[in-house]
Amino acid sequence: MPGSAPASDADQLLARRAAVLALLRQTGDGRLSGQEIAQQLGISRTAVSNHIAALRREGYRIDSATRVGYHLSQSPDLPLPWEVCPLLTGGFRQVTGGAETGSTNDDALDLARKGAPEGTVVLAARQTKGRGRLGRTWKSPEGGLYASYVLRPQAPLERVSALSLVVALAVADALERFGVPGVRLKWPNDLLLFDDEGAEMGKVAGILLEMSAQMDGVEYVIPGIGLNVNRPVDVPVIDDGGRRQAAYVSDRIDAVPRLAELAAAQIDCLAARYQAWKSAGCFFAPFRDEYVERLSTLGQDVRVVAMGGEVLASGIVIGIDDLGRLLVRDEDGTIAPVTAGEVSLRG
Repeated sequence: MPGSAPASDADQLLARRAAVLALLRQTGDGRLSGQEIAQQLGISRTAVSNHIAALRREGYRIDSATRVGYHLSQSPDLPLPWEVCPLLTGGFRQVTGGAETGSTNDDALDLARKGAPEGTVVLAARQTKGRGRLGRTWKSPEGGLYASYVLRPQAPLERVSALSLVVALAVADALERFGVPGVRLKWPNDLLLFDDEGAEMGKVAGILLEMSAQMDGVEYVIPGIGLNVNRPVDVPVIDDGGRRQAAYVSDRIDAVPRLAELAAAQIDCLAARYQAWKSAGCFFAPFRDEYVERLSTLGQDVRVVAMGGEVLASGIVIGIDDLGRLLVRDEDGTIAPVTAGEVSLRG
C-alpha cells in the first residue's frame, strides 16, 4: 500500500552515499582512506570506490592519493537526495531527483501511477521541459529549485483546488525561514517579491497543480513548484522595455542558502501545511485569514480572465472565501467568487 513500503534498495544506496559524504566532510582538511570508510560503514572497498565515483559524476571534487586517502575539496550547489535527506525533520522523507530532468511534475506523475507513497518528492536544479499553468512553458534554467510532490489526500475534488493556496503558504514559510522579506501571494498560484518601499519586484515562484481523480474522489495530486533562487548573470533585472521580469531570492538577500537547504526547508514546511490541511478535513477555511494577509491584490482593481479570454470578474479584490475562491466586488457592489483564472491589474 502507498505510504507503507519499506526502504527500497535505491533508498539504502542513497543512505550509504550520504554516509560516505558525511565522513568525508567530517574529515575537514584531512584525508580518509577507502579502508577506513569501508570499516566505519561496514561496506566493501569496492562499494566505497563506486560511491566516490558516483559523487564525482554529480560534481563533487574528491581528490585522492595512493596510501593517503580521499579529500573532499568542493561540493556542487545541487538539491541532491543525499544532501537534502539529512536536513529533513518533517514527515516527507522519500526524496529523488538531482541536477537535471525534463519535468519534475512528469517524473512525479510517473511515480504516482506506479504507486509511490504519499510524500515522495522529486527535485531538480534544472528542467528541460518545464511547464506552468494554462499550458505555458516554464523557463527552468540553472539557478532555480524545482520540486514536485506525490500527495494522496482523501478529499472530494471540490476541496482540492484550494490546495495550491496551501502550498503557496508553505513556500512562503520556507523563504521566510531564511529571512527573505517582502514575500506576497498572487492568487491562485504565484509568489511575488516586493522591495522595502512596497514596490513589486516580480514573480519568484509558481505552482502547478495536476491530479488524477475518479468518481469517488482523488487518486493523487501533484503540486509542482518552480522557485527562482540565484539570478543568472545573463538575466537582467530590467528588460529592454524597462519592465521587471522574474524576481530571484538573491535579489532580496545576500547570503542565499544552498539549494539543498532551501529544498529541505520547503519539504518540511509543505509537509506541515499539508498535514494541517488534512487535519482540518481538507478545508481551506483555517488558512483563509493568513492567506488574505499576504494577498498581493487585496484592495486592488483587477480583471480576472479565463483561459479562453472570457472576463470572469472585474472590480476590487476584497478577499478569499472559505473555499479558496477570489472575491471580487464590481461597481454595482455584486461580489463574484472566482474559482480559477488569470488576474491582472486594471488601469
